[in-house]
Amino acid sequence: MDCETLAAKLTDFLEGDLAAEEEMAALDHLSSCHACEVVLAETRTVVDLAQDHGRVPLTDDDRDRMLHGVIRKIDE
Repeated sequence: MDCETLAAKLTDFLEGDLAAEEEMAALDHLSSCHACEVVLAETRTVVDLAQDHGRVPLTDDDRDRMLHGVIRKIDE
């Protein structure tokens, strides 16, 4: 699995919704990619904050900007 694929599947990974093979590929990638480890940790923090404060409605544009921001961060 590469950075872009992991970013696209990050929500499914965090929710335990990946097939076993994909989950293993994600874990393998995370073990060798510091950038994705950071993105995962930051995403978990955001998820925890969201759970504490309830759902925040996002437009499709907001969602796209967030995803592209994560991908840009990975590419740094």
